Amino acid sequence: MTTENNPYRAAFLLIVAAAGLLVIAAATGRGDITTATVVLAGAGCFIAGVFLLALNKGEPLDPEIAALLPAQGTITIATLCADLGVQGDARFVPDEGTVIEVIPVAGTLPGKTGDDYSYITRDGECAVRIVPACTPLLARLREKHALEVPTEDEGLLACIVEVCDDLLEVAQKTEAVRDGENIVVTLTGYRLISGCETVRAASPKCCTMVGCPVCSLLAAIVALGKNVPTTIEHVSVDEKRGVLRVILTGPAPRGAGPGNLR
Repeated sequence: MTTENNPYRAAFLLIVAAAGLLVIAAATGRGDITTATVVLAGAGCFIAGVFLLALNKGEPLDPEIAALLPAQGTITIATLCADLGVQGDARFVPDEGTVIEVIPVAGTLPGKTGDDYSYITRDGECAVRIVPACTPLLARLREKHALEVPTEDEGLLACIVEVCDDLLEVAQKTEAVRDGENIVVTLTGYRLISGCETVRAASPKCCTMVGCPVCSLLAAIVALGKNVPTTIEHVSVDEKRGVLRVILTGPAPRGAGPGNLR
């Protein structure tokens, strides 16, 4: 926290100024309008200082630090899956109003994914079943902001933008467009880019095999809106510009084709 932006320092200076003005008023003792003005100014400074102290909530958490909190968890889950021989990308599967994450051994999603076990091994279909990293975040958005995911494309894309820009404030500007069977989300001025750097330094495969809380939230929103399994097809990061681009596979609307955007 810099001294220029320190609310405690500002409040202290206001209170000191108030004390100085009141001392001046008492020392002169003229009892005229000038003295009354000095007293009022001192009282105003004192009240402002007290309010600044009372209303201050402290410095918000540094986004670079916040971005690193879930990074190792994402890497660890991807490492465990890889050690088990799992090579497929995660499917975010809608399940009775929520979303489960299924990571197949290869590229085929098992026919049944509704069991409560972490490992799916039936009839030659093998996969890992986990709770998406975004689950607490999605629950919070539903409870605090009454998030409802639209089913039509226009509303779904607008929902993604609102969640990223207004509710979570993880980016300066978010664009979500339909491109054939894909939904492309571009987050410019992404504030959690340091987490991306850490995860991708381990392996870019972590982004598609498991997904961080933000990327998995985007996939979960699409899965809920379209009611189909959704995959994080590709993730690219421009660290210098602070841009995160996520490509999600979702069902194309009728008549849509490549380049048919919102």
